Amino acid sequence: MRARLAIGADGTIALPRREASALGLVDGDAVEVHVVRGAYVAVERPRKEREAGYLAGSLRALSAPEVFHFLATSLKTGTLLLSFDGDRGGPLPDSPEGLRRKTVSFRDGQITFATSTERADRLGAVLWRSGRVARPELERCARLVAAGRPLGQVLVEEGLLDPGQLYAAMVEQTREIVLNAFLDQDGEFVFVEGRPDDRNAVKLPVRTRELLLEGMHRREELEPLATLIPDRGAVVRRTAAAPGPLSEVERQVLEAVDGRRTVRQLLDDAQVGPYLGTRTLAALLRAGLVDPIAPRAPAPGEAMVEVAGASPPAGGPFETYARIFRHIHRELSRVQPEAGRRLESWFGRLDPEGAALFAGVHVGVDGDLDVAQVLLNASEGSPRPGPAARARALEALESFLAFALFEVKNCLSPAEASRVLAEVGRMQTGKA
Repeated sequence: MRARLAIGADGTIALPRREASALGLVDGDAVEVHVVRGAYVAVERPRKEREAGYLAGSLRALSAPEVFHFLATSLKTGTLLLSFDGDRGGPLPDSPEGLRRKTVSFRDGQITFATSTERADRLGAVLWRSGRVARPELERCARLVAAGRPLGQVLVEEGLLDPGQLYAAMVEQTREIVLNAFLDQDGEFVFVEGRPDDRNAVKLPVRTRELLLEGMHRREELEPLATLIPDRGAVVRRTAAAPGPLSEVERQVLEAVDGRRTVRQLLDDAQVGPYLGTRTLAALLRAGLVDPIAPRAPAPGEAMVEVAGASPPAGGPFETYARIFRHIHRELSRVQPEAGRRLESWFGRLDPEGAALFAGVHVGVDGDLDVAQVLLNASEGSPRPGPAARARALEALESFLAFALFEVKNCLSPAEASRVLAEVGRMQTGKA
C-alpha cells in the first residue's frame, strides 16, 4: 500500500481515506511513524493495539529464498505477501493495481496455500501447461465463470475434472506460485504472524525445504540464460525469419511477441510463467525468430560495483548463523575443551557435494565460522552470488546447525541443553 502523506498542524498526518481504512483507522486515531531519513517510512497502528507480529523488508536486502528459508526453519505460522514491480525494475508503483502480488500461507513453517495476481499462475494456465485440460475447453469454461462459481467448480460441473483432479491441480498451482516467486529479485515482502485463512488449504507433497531446493534448482537453470535475456523489462520483437515446426508452448510465446510487450508481459500473457517461458524464449532467440535483447541501461546514479569476494548481507541470516555458532561453541567449551575439533568432525563425514560447500572452512578458537566462505563455495567462486547460491549456502549452514545442536544435547545436561536450544530459537527469530 502506497500513499502520499500530508503533514498538518501539531504533528498531525493526513492519510487518504482508502489507505486509512485498510489500516482500520478513523479520523483522529493515533498512529506510529517509523522513519529512516530519506529512505523509508512506515505507518502503523500503535503497538498496544496490534495483535500480531510482523516482518517486512526489501527483497534486495533479503531475497525471496532467504525469506522462505527463515519462515520454514523458524516454524512460522502466518501470511507472507510478496509485491513485485509491474514491469521494469526500480521503484514499485504507487497504485496497488500496478503491482504483481503473491500471497503465501504458512503453518508451522510449511506452505499451505498461495495466490497470485499473475495470469501465468492462474488455475487455467497451470492446467493447460500440465496437459490436463486443452486451451479451447478452458476458454469455453472461462466464459461460464461467475461470482461464487469459480473456474474449478465449472470444470468439475462440465465433467472435465473430478474433485480429486481439481484438488491435485490446486496443489500444483500453489507449488508453481511459490516456485515462480523465487525467480524475482526486486520487490518487497511483509509477513504477518497469525492463523492464515485455511478455507482453501492444501497439502503439498513435499515440505517447504524440498520446495525451496527445487526453486533454487530452477534459478540455477535460468542463470546462464541471462546473457540472452538480460532485461525482463525490454520490448521484444520478431525477426523476418519464417518459423519451422513449433511446439504449442513455443507457438504461444512467439504469438505474444508483438513489438509492444516486454519480456515479462509476453511471458505472463502467454500464460507460460517465468521458468518455462524464459527457456522457451531463449530457444526462439537461438533459432533466430526473435531479435536479440539489449541489456538494461544503468539507472541514473547506479554504479556497477566490483567486489573481491562473496559477502553475505550484514544483519541477514548469514550473520545470524555466525552468531549462533559462536554461542554454541561458547556453551560447549564450558564442558568440552575440544569443542571446536568435535564440531569440525562433521566436515569429515560429508559427501563430495557437502564437502565442496565447506572447503576451507574451520571452526575458530572462539567458534567463528567463515560463513562468507560457505557462500563463496556455493557460488562456485563467483564474486556475485545470486539467490540460488545464497539459498544453497543457507541450506548447508542449517545442516551444520542440526549437528551442532545434536552435540549440545549430547554434551550438556538436559536442563542446560534445553536452555541453549531455546536461546538458539530466539536468535533465529530475531528475538535475541
